[in-house]
Amino acid sequence: MRIEPVDRLEGTIRAPPSKSYTHRAFFLALLADGESRIEEPLVSDDTEATLSAVRAFGAEADWNRVIPPEEIRPAMINARESGTTARISVAVASLARGRSVIDGEGRLRERPFAPLVRALLSLGVRVRGEKLPIEVSGGSLGSGVRVDASISSQFVTALLILASRAGIRVEFDNAVSRPYVEMTLRTMEAFGVDFERDGGITVFPGVSGTDFHVPGDYSSAAFFLAAGALYGKVRVENLDPKDVQADRAIVEILEGIGAGVRVGRDYVEVERGDLRGFEVDCSDFPDLFPILTVLAAYADGSSVIRGRQLRYKESDRVRAMALNLARAGVKVRELRDGLEIRGGRPRGVTVEDFNDHRVAMAMAILGLGARGETVIENEGVVAKSYPGFFDDLRGLLK
Repeated sequence: MRIEPVDRLEGTIRAPPSKSYTHRAFFLALLADGESRIEEPLVSDDTEATLSAVRAFGAEADWNRVIPPEEIRPAMINARESGTTARISVAVASLARGRSVIDGEGRLRERPFAPLVRALLSLGVRVRGEKLPIEVSGGSLGSGVRVDASISSQFVTALLILASRAGIRVEFDNAVSRPYVEMTLRTMEAFGVDFERDGGITVFPGVSGTDFHVPGDYSSAAFFLAAGALYGKVRVENLDPKDVQADRAIVEILEGIGAGVRVGRDYVEVERGDLRGFEVDCSDFPDLFPILTVLAAYADGSSVIRGRQLRYKESDRVRAMALNLARAGVKVRELRDGLEIRGGRPRGVTVEDFNDHRVAMAMAILGLGARGETVIENEGVVAKSYPGFFDDLRGLLK
């Protein structure tokens, strides 16, 4: 897509369904004691990987209905490039009587799994490999486990979902992205899972089939909320202001740096303001990092944006955004765990997306105000999480 600068951007879009909730709902439906219906799931590359995994483990499933198997069966799982699919699948495979292999594609084969593997080994699961492909052979499970969550909260989520069927006490240390753990627990509650917080989380076995409605996604909405703050006024509907999603933090951040923010019963509206430089640690919401760097590129003064796990996502997002912003003429300094950025007026650039959907979407938003044309060569990269992103963007530009 070729993006020209706009004088003003104004309009309304509907947030797509949450990718994170969709993953969790399908895996819990796999483990339930009866049929579940999933209402308004996100259909994307990552969630298609989860639907395929649920089927491979023995469920009869389509996008709106899951009939679980009597027993989880061993499976060959291709998680594609979905970290959530792969990590939950590694844990769920320990429930099967036999050997499963979980594999993936692209950068997912380089991403870390060791803390989850060590935790499963301590439970008595037979696991081979600390990066994909990983072999898992189920057996009798212990009653408690501790996991290092300093790289990813997905390790905790995987163990909690396993615990919802097996009954395990889960402890975790140094957690990043803690709101994602709360999202997992909220989804478990919707599927009738009981648990106690007692220094760790003691989960009692039992998952009930249910009707689960997937909320709108603050992660995807953040790009257009930022566009409103930079260029005009944008309303994003289908957003629950009381949700526990980590990326709901974008609302408070935008308000804090000078944008006009209005929150309604099911929408957030953001209007352009005089944005000022800011400092943010986004260890709890790393998916906001790319769009926060774009806000910093236009804000008055210097900004510092950090996060402990930013180099371990779909790309090394610190390096990816540093390179793209520098090519756009932004003064940027790469830090060990983030970026220091001095705001100004970027210029148009041909984007290197590093096969990272959020890098491509963030740079598309940057292009709306840049001097000259911005080119996104691979529109299809956004299918990982937000297949309709460029359609929604074109709709606002009409």
